Amino acid sequence: MRVLGTDARHTIRNAGLLMAQRVLHVAGATLFAAIVPRLLGPAQFGRFTLLTSVSMWFALLSGMGAVSMMTRAVPRLVAAGDEDGLRRLATSLVALRAVTGACSAAGFFLVATLVLGEPDLAAAAFVAGSVFCRTVGNLGFALLLGLNDAARWGMGELIRRWMILVLVPAGFLAEGLHGACFGLLVAEAFVLAWGLWWARSYLRRDALDVSRRHLTPILRMGGLFAAGNLLLTLTQRSGETLVRFATGSYEEVGFFGAAYAVHLTVAHAMGQLVASLAPHLVGEFEQAGRAAIAPWLERVLKYLVAAAVLCAAGAALVGRDLVPALMGTQFTPVAANLTVLTVTLLTVALGSVGRLQALVLNRPAAIIAAAACEFAAFWAIGYPLASRFGSLGACAAALPGSTAYAWYVTAKLRPDLPFSLRPAARAVAASAVFIPLVLIAPAWPLSLILFAGGAAAYAGLLLRLRVVTFAEIADLKRVVRG
Repeated sequence: MRVLGTDARHTIRNAGLLMAQRVLHVAGATLFAAIVPRLLGPAQFGRFTLLTSVSMWFALLSGMGAVSMMTRAVPRLVAAGDEDGLRRLATSLVALRAVTGACSAAGFFLVATLVLGEPDLAAAAFVAGSVFCRTVGNLGFALLLGLNDAARWGMGELIRRWMILVLVPAGFLAEGLHGACFGLLVAEAFVLAWGLWWARSYLRRDALDVSRRHLTPILRMGGLFAAGNLLLTLTQRSGETLVRFATGSYEEVGFFGAAYAVHLTVAHAMGQLVASLAPHLVGEFEQAGRAAIAPWLERVLKYLVAAAVLCAAGAALVGRDLVPALMGTQFTPVAANLTVLTVTLLTVALGSVGRLQALVLNRPAAIIAAAACEFAAFWAIGYPLASRFGSLGACAAALPGSTAYAWYVTAKLRPDLPFSLRPAARAVAASAVFIPLVLIAPAWPLSLILFAGGAAAYAGLLLRLRVVTFAEIADLKRVVRG
């Protein structure tokens, strides 16, 4: 491993802190899964998860690709020492997102009440308010990512996760479904206030400039990435809608939503990791070219694939007994759903690295096309499967959809920013150690013991196959310790 510069070390430390935050995310997600579905019940939880999943479409639609925009625009302004330009960018975008957020909130309310048929108008209104708060609040955290402060950027999601964990159950116990939705709104308002507080030094009234000349070039680039993000989110957060239309059952929506929430916890961790590297890699690419980027992409992919293998094996071995124990026996179908969904993390890993390539190369068109392929495949395959097999069919359709996304971005972008796929392929091959353990499928707690043994054997194989080396581990330790 070559000697890393100060900026690279800072980036790796931030990525490490971001992954440490994900441990708390997983803890929060586990507690949420143990408390909220059981408390609300399958039908009420299905209504709640349907509202929140659709709200994500509108929040992202009004977000205008802030993360991608900040990832590319802010490092250039920092490198040029243009503090005034940075304040003008941040202030103007906050004002603009306040307008688009209000429009999206109104649009969500109409869709929730007129299209989805949600009878609780207060619940729909509270979730609409959360759309506005998320739209504006996320910009402050996206600015921190552009400043190569990924650890504080990740705190936005972490704060949201734990606030929701506390406020949604409390709201439901007090006022039912619309009380739970009010808890969601309060959590988003808190994240909004925190994000604006952290970004306050870059928000100045005298820096406001919403002229077309200033915003058009920025929004053109951000808008293209936003289109890809929206299509991707339509796939990731439309499963609940697909299941609702295909089955007409809120219980099946709840089974899908509970499993997909766990899946997204890991998938978002992958997305956050690659996004945290983007500001540094954009600068590296513009200074040193393609050769400086390939080792980063190769290493990130093999680590993500190894993590995906462990998640899939854990779901297959432990999920059958753990899910009913956490959520209650009424949510037993979630275990099978989760086992199917975790296999998808392998292609999510490859697609996440493809997204990083698109950011570095400034190729949003590839993301748009890939997301369109995933959305089309998911709905074309998912609707008939969900009609026949319910939520399990929709979960099964996530794999071909994610595969289409990963295949497209890899085929389009890897020739222009090549890196080796061999270490990741060896990480997949080593997963064969889990096959006999899954076939045995013992009951709890033996399944947990077998998973721990399989994970140790898998780690040994990764070292044996030189997917990961002791020298690489030592270098990472030195960087993290400073």
